[in-house]
Amino acid sequence: MADLSITSADVAPVSGPGSGFHEQVTGPAAETVTAGQYVRLNVTSGTIELGKATSAAEARQGGICILGAGANETTTFVRKGYLDVGNALSALTYDDDVYLSNTDGTLADAAGSVSLIVGTVVPSWGHTTADKLLRVDL
Repeated sequence: MADLSITSADVAPVSGPGSGFHEQVTGPAAETVTAGQYVRLNVTSGTIELGKATSAAEARQGGICILGAGANETTTFVRKGYLDVGNALSALTYDDDVYLSNTDGTLADAAGSVSLIVGTVVPSWGHTTADKLLRVDL
């Protein structure tokens, strides 16, 4: 399993014809989170925190953070929709699944201890060659 390297400044929701519906969640962060990290809701406090694939509790359904924040600041994550994550998907092919990693807040090209598919690599046509987007569907 190889972790994907996502640069937070490259993360952006994609909208427009054919990009689909976005489902977003906004709330207080329990810890520092950055755009591009996997986050989940804490079932006790309702706050947003990093998730990982080391246990079922850590790998709860969540989404991809699109607004970085410090502890007790407001953040937003996408549960369903299309995200540009820069060049993080360049080594993957279209229709590859993207998984939650065992590393806090990180995505990977293969399953961690708990297998959670976070999204799929899809093409987006804005130029003469297709870009790779992450279709998040949690």
